[in-house]
Formats: sequence, C-alpha cells, structure tokens
Amino acid sequence: MSSITPKFTVVIPTRERADVLRFALQTVTAQTYGDLEIIVSDNCSQDDTAKVVRACGDPRVKYVTTGRRVSMSENWEFALSHVTGDWVTVLGDDDGLLPGAISKVAELVRTTQARAIRSRLSFYSWPSVTGTAFGKLIVPLQTGHVIRRSDEWLSRLLDGRARYYELPMIYNGGFVSVGVLDELRCGTGKVYRSCAPDVYSAVAIASVIPSYVFSHEPFAISGSSAHSTGRSFIAGRASGDSPANRFAAETNYPLHAEIPYCADGKVPLSIEAMVYESYLQSGFLRGPASRRHARQLPVILATAGKHRQEVEAWAEIFARQHAIDLSAARAQARQLAVRLKLEALPARVEDAIHKEIVGSSTIPIRNVHEASIVAASIRRKMPGLFSRVRRAVERLAAR
Repeated sequence: MSSITPKFTVVIPTRERADVLRFALQTVTAQTYGDLEIIVSDNCSQDDTAKVVRACGDPRVKYVTTGRRVSMSENWEFALSHVTGDWVTVLGDDDGLLPGAISKVAELVRTTQARAIRSRLSFYSWPSVTGTAFGKLIVPLQTGHVIRRSDEWLSRLLDGRARYYELPMIYNGGFVSVGVLDELRCGTGKVYRSCAPDVYSAVAIASVIPSYVFSHEPFAISGSSAHSTGRSFIAGRASGDSPANRFAAETNYPLHAEIPYCADGKVPLSIEAMVYESYLQSGFLRGPASRRHARQLPVILATAGKHRQEVEAWAEIFARQHAIDLSAARAQARQLAVRLKLEALPARVEDAIHKEIVGSSTIPIRNVHEASIVAASIRRKMPGLFSRVRRAVERLAAR
C-alpha cells in the first residue's frame, strides 16, 4: 500500500449565499488533515460572500471569483481549474463535512488504492426548510466500506434501481483523484458537459473507472435550505424568484440534442431524465454512444413521482421525437413502478433501522456546522440494535 500522503482540495462553489456559506466553510476549516486546500469559487456574488471568506482567517482558504455571472456548470468548471491537490471534492454551500472526514478518506486512499471514493450521506434540513428555529438531522449508522463495480452501478442507475448519488460523483461525500478529472477532460478540455454537474460527474466517472470505494460511514452532510437548487427543482415549477427558476433562466450548457426541453422551454422535472441526458452527453467516454431511448422512457415515467403530470407531458414530446410507442412505454412503466417499490423495500427497512433522526426545541440544530458536530457525536455513541429498531418502530407509529 502507498504511504504517500495526498493533498486534498475542497471546492465550494457559491453565489449570494453568505448566510449558509459561513457554516459550510466552518465544517471544512475544522478539518485537521495536514495537506488541505480550500477553494471558494464565487459566482459574482453581490452579498457578503467575500467578507465571510476573509473573516474565516484560515490561510488554507483561497478565494476566487468568476468576475461575471456564469451558469452552475461553468462556475464548477472554473473552480476545478484552480485545484492544485491530488484529490478533490466539491461541497455545496449549504452542505458540510463531518469532523475528521478528510483524514478518513485519505486512509481509504492509502489502504484501497482507489481512484474514487463515495460515501453514504447524512441529511440536514435547515430551519429555512423546517419552518422552525431548528433544523432536522438524519444520521446513518452503518460502518465499513465495499468495492463497487462502476458498470454494474451505472446499469442500476439507468434501470431506476439506484440513485445517482450512490455513484462516484464529485460532490458532497464524493472524492476523486485529479487523474480522473484529466480523463474526463480528454477530447473536450472540460470536466462537465451538462447543465447538471453533479449528475453528470456521477455518470461520467462511472464511465471511465472500473471500480470505486463506497463507504457506509458518511463523510458529508447534504444540506437542504431555502437556497437549494435541488430542493427547489424537486418541489416543482414554483413561481417567482425560486432557485430552480433562476437556474432555468441561466444561459447554461444546452441539453443533449436527443433530450427535448419541456413545452415551456425548461428542463424536464425528472431526475431520471437528467441522468439519461448525462449518459448521452458522456457517451464519448464509453466509445460509440449507445442509444436506449425506448428502454429509458418507461424508467423515467415509472419514477416520475409527484411530477407525473409534467413528466407525462414531456414524455409525449420525447416519444414523438424518437418515434416511440408511448402507450406501450406507459404500460411498461406501470409494471416497472411496482417492481421497483418491491425491490427497494428491504433497503428501506434497513435504512429506517440504521439511522438516527434528531432536531427539536431541546436539541436545536441551527446550522450545518452544528449538524456536523451532532452527527459525529451520535456516531461515536452508536446506539445499539435494539434501540435502533425501537426508534424505527416509534417513527412508523407516529406517522
């Protein structure tokens, strides 16, 4: 095993979110790993972002700015161009790292010789989402790690049997060797070729490396705040100045030509559709691009969730463009939806048992930095199996 200590870079792209950025940054500056670089990439913010970065007073922090408003993918690309480390992760500005995360990832790099590491996530809902003075924290209690085959998990993702954040993406809890970034840049000079950089990185990285490490222990907290583009996207077509609408209004990386826009000119309200878009965009990494339009449409329809009406309308456009029998796709989707729910049941039960949920007036977790400290404390104490089962039953009974 290698004894070389790699240099890590944590990239935090941001735009006018100083109120949450200060706490995300605290979770990174609290890391005790020796060779660490922290890059805050400011997408031309007009708030106190620069002031927040200066106030942290940490010499490991490098502040860079795009100088003009650019899209999310462009900001992430710009940020990665400043990386000088051997390994890199991207952290959302309302997300956080758990204490000691970088040191634990470095140890996994040493013992496994991995080129990409992905961890399970803790989840934190900020007070701006809960509507109270405190947030809610979900902490997974699993331990250990496994080696996953990239092609197997990419197939699972496309078939609707895995989430994109279970693959080796460069985002919250995902760490990659910079050599992998160089492979992604091959032929284009860019890491990202999609308007959804997190989803694209998951599909693209799984296309160029044979395997990756999946850590059952979480290294990061995925935060959901009023600023969150992902949360706003999942919520639907909100009116006004929502993060999702701002994202949609940006001059962004265009969708792949074989993925149509909705009738209103916006991207489809389907994670699975965006997964497939990234799959098509990254086809050059896998050799001759394989088209699976008729196979993918039932998956997109089966996983539409509460956005079924909008996804159905988009599916009509997609089916018409590619001469797909939409009635047959809908019939397949109904059968697939039942199978996916049944197949996911054991994992849902396991997750319900092996997690702790905290956050109340007696434990007022007010920001992601406090959430990281609480999460680490819970994992140190590690409730026993009987306690976990009892609490899972209590949560089910309370519904």
